[in-house]
This record gives sequence, structure tokens and C-alpha cells, in this order.
Amino acid sequence: MLVASESRPTSKDVSADWWARPGRAALVLGLVLFAFLLATDTGGFLATDVGGKMATLEAMDRRGDWSPDLGYWAEDLDPDGSLYPMASTSHVGDTWINVTSLPMIFTARPLYAVGGGLAVGVIPLLGTVLAALAARSISRRLGGDGVMAFWLVGLASPATIYALDFWEHAPALALMMWGVVHAMDASEPDGSWRSALLSGLVLGLAAAMRQEAILYGVVIGAALALRLLLSGRFLTMLGRCVAYGGAALTMVGANTLIEWWVIGKSTRSTRVSGTFVAGGGDPLLRFKEAVITGISPFAQATTLNIAIAIILAFAMVQLGLRAERPEAQRPYLLIGGAVLALWIFDNLINGLGFTPGLVATTPVAALVAGRVWRDERHRLVGLVALGTMPLVWVFGYTGGAGPQWGGRYLLLSGALLITAAPTLFTSTNARTLLTRVAVIGFAITMAGVTFAAMRTHSNADAMRALADRDEQVILFNGGHRAREAGALNLDEQWFVTATPETRAEAGELLLDAGFTRIAYVGGWLQDSPPEVPGWTVVDKEYVPLMGDLVLAVSVMEPSG
Repeated sequence: MLVASESRPTSKDVSADWWARPGRAALVLGLVLFAFLLATDTGGFLATDVGGKMATLEAMDRRGDWSPDLGYWAEDLDPDGSLYPMASTSHVGDTWINVTSLPMIFTARPLYAVGGGLAVGVIPLLGTVLAALAARSISRRLGGDGVMAFWLVGLASPATIYALDFWEHAPALALMMWGVVHAMDASEPDGSWRSALLSGLVLGLAAAMRQEAILYGVVIGAALALRLLLSGRFLTMLGRCVAYGGAALTMVGANTLIEWWVIGKSTRSTRVSGTFVAGGGDPLLRFKEAVITGISPFAQATTLNIAIAIILAFAMVQLGLRAERPEAQRPYLLIGGAVLALWIFDNLINGLGFTPGLVATTPVAALVAGRVWRDERHRLVGLVALGTMPLVWVFGYTGGAGPQWGGRYLLLSGALLITAAPTLFTSTNARTLLTRVAVIGFAITMAGVTFAAMRTHSNADAMRALADRDEQVILFNGGHRAREAGALNLDEQWFVTATPETRAEAGELLLDAGFTRIAYVGGWLQDSPPEVPGWTVVDKEYVPLMGDLVLAVSVMEPSG
């Protein structure tokens, strides 16, 4: 009699099982991201917004309270704050508020007291890990095992870069991704209102941190309703949409009440309403910024760069449509390779910098864009990912398209598209193409990690050098530059004088107050500093930044 013996797993099976386990994979991803975080300087930032948040945490920690008030060293001299040194600061009652949302600040408050900037850096890091876990769950609902989706989102997408900066992008992405997970469950005939409720709750919390989450939430709700309607379940649709919308509005309303209680007004709703009212204005600018943030490998919105970006997007979509036919891919591979070569050449000549376009940093997303409609399981994902993008471009902020990585307002679109890739590219030829493009995306992301390390160290060193100067007051030519200093602002006597009017105001004010030596920080290699009435330039120095860039510092004393 023959008895079948239990087969032992091969080393390959054990390895595959190890990587497939979500807890272990999450731990490895977290450790890798933490190593990347250690390579950065938490005193420098990818975005100036983070400087305001870090200054707020430092002020809260010094006072031992939970008020986001920054204070103002010159409040008696400049009561209306026209010279306040950090951009986007609001004077609310007797407080000076720079943050625009509270959930992340309040979460970080106890961590900052324990470990400063490095400790609070764990929050966005965990956001990216949770987003990757959500990608795994979405991929499994689409018919895959979720392993490749997890690693694509975690290490080969803009989420990797936003794990390294204390900004709301990564945590909000995680919340939105899990909102999609629960919305997918709620859209099934055998789903429940509880899934819709959970989706609304996490998306409402995301909306309290990021404006684009509102737009994604609207489209997710519409996709949920549409799928249930098409299945002939009107009453089910009605009940689940009420649960979804009610939960989202409850979270947004709760955040608004907290802001009124803590600050005295709702900073989030004020910011959102102002931006939405301006939505659709200046269509040419919005078109250019849509191309830059959606596609482009280059930060400058020149005609040539826009043309290159559009050609790149077309080639990548066509490449995805021909994934099973290697013989038909050649012209599109050549186009993609040529643009990649231009990007490499630009970074070699000009130094590493921001790569703003989603397609440029996450080429897998473009491969998926033309295929996501082929399968009914993927259409909800495609509708949310691609259907929201035009709304973001119409109603999003303008003026900051270049200095960002991978379309920061489109993070959910990119993450959903690359999450769908493993279940759409399943044949041998298609999987080979996907793997090769994913490797390129990983390499571009690693260039972004390197850039993040270089930029944070450079900015931190420059701001510390300015803080160590012995002039009594420093004037900056813009509030964004001063905000790069983060918590250093709290101990310095700095003003922002970006216009002739504010320079005249500051010049007179400082003379009347008896100051005798100031400095003006201008732009890169600025040879002729703007005039500060009543003051004369007596010396000029330079503070190094990344590469060949420097900040020009003009030392001034009273004229005559």
C-alpha cells in the first residue's frame, strides 16, 4: 500500500510565503523607509509647509499646551503682521496660526515631546506602510495576491517620497486607500452598510487633512451609488450612500468644531472654500499645471516640456494596450526610453531636482490607464483614479506645480492605478513588460529619495547658517524661504519684505526702533538687492544651497 507523504515546501515556496505575509512585509517596508528617513535631515524639508508645522510643534512643546499659536516677536512693532516671517500665517485674535489642519499636529504633539522631528517623522512613514497594506487588500479584491501591489505602492511610487516629510499627504493617502477598500466591499450585493460607514469615516478624516480628499470622496460615493444602481438595488444604494455620506460629513463637521474650539475659526473650511471658489479660473495656467503634475518629468512649463510630456503619456498608454504583443511595442519603448534619457541628462547637468509628473515618476500608472476599463472588477478603481483627476486640476491649488514630486494632489490616482496593474498584466509577455517598467519606476523613486536627502540637508544647513548670523534682524524676499527654517523662526528676529511697500515699511520701522545692522536675504545669485529705504548695503555674502545654488545675503546699515 502506497501512502502519500506530505510534501515539504521548497525554499522558493517559503520565500514567497514570507513576502506574502502582510505583517512581515509591513515591518520590512517600515524599516526600509525608516532607513531612508535617517538619511534625511529632519531640520530641512521637501516642502515649506512642513516648516510651519514643525515650528508649531516646537511652540506647543515649549509652552506645554495644545494651542497651535506661533507667537510673533515683533507683534508690538507690526501688529497687523504684514511683515510676518512665515508665509500663510493667519492672525486670529491674539494668536498666529500657520497650520491648516489639526489632526496630524495633535497626533504628533506627544511624539515631538519625546523625540522631536525624527519621532514625528514616523507618522508619514506609517501612512505609506498603511497605504501599501490597503493596496494589498484592493489587489486581492481584484483577484490578485496583493504582493506586487504592496511593494509597488510602498517602494516604487510617490508615496515613498512623502513618507519622508512631515506632511499630511502620506497619512491622507492611507485613509483614502482604505476608504476605497471599504467602498469596494459596500458596492458588492452582499456588502453591508457598515462597510459604507467605515469608508465615509476614513474619507472624512482624510478630507480634514487634504483638500483633494473631498473630490476623491465625491467620486468614490458616486462610483458606489452607480455600481449598486446598475445591479438593480435602489433601496440598498440609498441606505449605503446615506451611511457613507453621513459618516464623511460627521468627520468633517467634528474637525470643524475642533478648529473653532482650538483656533477660533475653521482654517480647513476657509482654505477649501477659497480654493473651490477660484476653481476653473485661468484655464491656460490650469492646463499647464495639469500637464506638469499629471505627466511631465520636468518642472518648467515650457512649450517643449509640455509637448514631451504629452508624447510620453501617449506612448506609455499605447505600450500598456500592446502589453501582450512585444513586436508592437518597439516604437513606444523608443519614445519612453528617449524621454528617460532626457530626464537623466537633465538631472546630470542641472543636479537632482523635483520630478513633478505622476506619469514620469510612476510609469506603471500610465500602462494601466488604457486597460483598467476592460474588466468589470477594475472599473470602480478606474473611475475613482481617472475620473477624479480632472476635478483636481479644475479645483486644485495653482502656482506650485513645479516644486513637487509625482503630482502630490493625485497620489490616490497613481496608487490605485499601480495597485490594479498586477491583476491586469497577467500573461507572460504582459508581466514581463510590467516588471521592466516597475523597475524603472523604482529607480526613479530611489532618485527621489536621494534628492530628498540632499535637499533636506542643504536647506537645513542654509537655515542654520542664517540663524547663526549676528545681524539684529534679517529680511527675506519671500515667506516661503523663511518658513524653510521651521522651528528656528521662534528664536530669530526675521521679517518678510517681498514688495517695495513692505521693504519701505520694514526700513522705517527698524530705524525708528533703533536697529543698526540688518541683512537682506535675496534670491539665488541676486547681484542687485532691492532697495530698503533708509539703509545702505555695506557687505555681501553667500550661503550655499544644493549644487551651485546660493542665497545672496546683503548686510545693511543705516544710510548716512
